[in-house]
Formats: sequence, C-alpha cells, structure tokens
Amino acid sequence: MATEDERYRQSSQFRLWSFSQANLQELREKTNSLAKQQITPRIDPVPEFLTSDEEAQLVKFFTIELIRAAQFCELPTEIRSTAALFFRRFYITNSVMTYPPTELLKTSLFFGCKAEGFYIRLAKLAEKFPNTTSEQILAGEYLLCQGIRFAFDVRHPFRALEGAILRLRLQLPDEEARVNKAHARAREILKFSALVTDVYFHFTPSQIMMASLVMVDAGLVDVLCPRPGESSEPNGDTTAGMQTDVYGKIMTTIESCRAMLEDEPPERMSEYWGTPEIVKSMKPLRKKLQRCRDPDRADLVALQRARREQAAAKPKKPATTSDGTVFGDAEPRDPKRRKVDIKDNVFGPALGQ
Repeated sequence: MATEDERYRQSSQFRLWSFSQANLQELREKTNSLAKQQITPRIDPVPEFLTSDEEAQLVKFFTIELIRAAQFCELPTEIRSTAALFFRRFYITNSVMTYPPTELLKTSLFFGCKAEGFYIRLAKLAEKFPNTTSEQILAGEYLLCQGIRFAFDVRHPFRALEGAILRLRLQLPDEEARVNKAHARAREILKFSALVTDVYFHFTPSQIMMASLVMVDAGLVDVLCPRPGESSEPNGDTTAGMQTDVYGKIMTTIESCRAMLEDEPPERMSEYWGTPEIVKSMKPLRKKLQRCRDPDRADLVALQRARREQAAAKPKKPATTSDGTVFGDAEPRDPKRRKVDIKDNVFGPALGQ
C-alpha cells in the first residue's frame, strides 16, 4: 500500500508547484523581468517598475486582503485556503504589473468555491464587493486556470492535523486540555501563517502540520515522532524506532518550515497588517503599481471581450473534404445524388433468375 508521502508526490501540487527556495526566487525574478520587457513599449514615458521583492510584498498584502474578504463572505476555512493558494500560484508566473490583483482576488475566491464543491451564487458573491459585477469576477477565470496550470487539487495540512490530534488524544488521555489547546492554536497558524508565507511551495502538508505543532508544543511532536531509541507506545517497544539519520533529516525539515511560519504568526493579521500604519506604508507601493501597470491588460473584462471577438473573426475551417480532394480524383464528383433507374434493382435480381 502506498504511503501518504508517496501519494502526495504523485499529485499535481507536488509535481507542478514544489520548488526549492532558490528556484522560487529565480522564477519570480524571471516573471518580473519579462513583465518589464512586455510593458515598456506600451507606456510612455517608461516608469520606475516594481522589483521582484516589491511584487512579493504586494502579493502577500493582497493575499491577506483575500483572507479578509473570505471571512467577510463567511466562506469555510478550506475554501479560503484553496483560494489563497490559487492566488499565490498565479502570481509566481504572472506579474501584478500585468494582471490586476484586486480583480484576480475576487476571481480566486469564486473559483476556490467551485474547486472545493461549495455552491455560491455568482451574483450573491459580487454583491459582497463594492462596484463589482458578475462579469468582472468571471473575466479572469480562464486566465486564472491557465496561470495555475489547470492544477485544481490543493492538499492542505488540516486533515493531517486532525489525524495527529486524534492520535495524541489516544496516547495522552490524561492531557486532554493540553492537546485541545495545541489543536486550536495550530489551526490558527495553518489558517493564516501557512497561507501568507511560501511553505506550501517548499514542504508537504504533513511537514507543515508538524511545524505548526512545534510552534505550539514541541513535546507533542516528540510523542508523534519519537527520538531514536525511544517509544511512544505504552509497552515501551522500540523495535520500530526511527533511525538517527532519518530522524535528523525530518526534524531539520520541520525546523525550516517552523522558521518560515514564525515570520507571520496569526497575531500579525490584526496587530500588523490590520493597523493604519501598515495600510499607509503600502500606499507608495500601490501607487507605484498603478504607474507601471500594463495598459492592455488592466481591464480584464475588455481583454476577455477582445479575445472573444478575435476568436470569432478567425476564418472557419472548410467543411467536410470530399473524397476526390483526399484521393486525387481527376474529375470532381457530382454533388447531386445519382438517381437510380427504376428498372435497376439496387439489391440485385431475385433469387433463381
């Protein structure tokens, strides 16, 4: 039977959206450079463009705005998480200078609902946002699908957390309060910290879950992942203990993930990103973005209409090709069906004749 890790490595999330930190930074710099090259001929005079680091900061800001919007729309945790991942995936290979994040944010929310099988009327969702129509939300949908490479499956660490908590409750029946406290805090970390950092691009869901527990209560991780020579089983059996080198690799990976999660603890949602000071500090970046946006792609509705008109204007392929054209008959066949002489019997003469 395949392990959970083996199944994850067969998923589109691992194959298409897993990177080393160096590769991810290189990809973002390439995206930023290509956007500058494409936009420069379309703007006069040429403005000061955003750097790749400034783009990453704006993506984080708009990801948090997406989370706030999802909370306002009362969307479940899984949906807001999927929508946030779609949004962040899109802006790895697309620049915020090319496509407007304020519009793709709404599209990501709606498509996140569809991907997770959560029904919500498009018109109802559009009503939640000021000056927004259903057409505006739908305008970027196919664009979003292309940007995320049609990889709609998103594996989250929430199920792994529930499994870990169930195991902890079985192994620590006298410490229910401790386990419940860790459960609640770890979920808060996964609902925010994991979505606004790059951990999904570097680690597996199980590793992200374990890192969140290390932040909360490292002792519980020792129960789930005993050190070599130790056992969490009641009978003290250590025959299935983990090898030292394997344990070391696992814990090094979890610590790397934990360090990344700690850059954005859940409190920063309100204590940092929700303060007037940070909103004010983001204004220069947003103004800079306005000056260097691609004028041909700023309006997604107009862009979609233009592409539809272009597709409709393309010459249609000729109708079904005749046999003569294919096989090279010297003379074209008469398009009219040949009238069969009444005297001729198409089924041949009667038997015995």
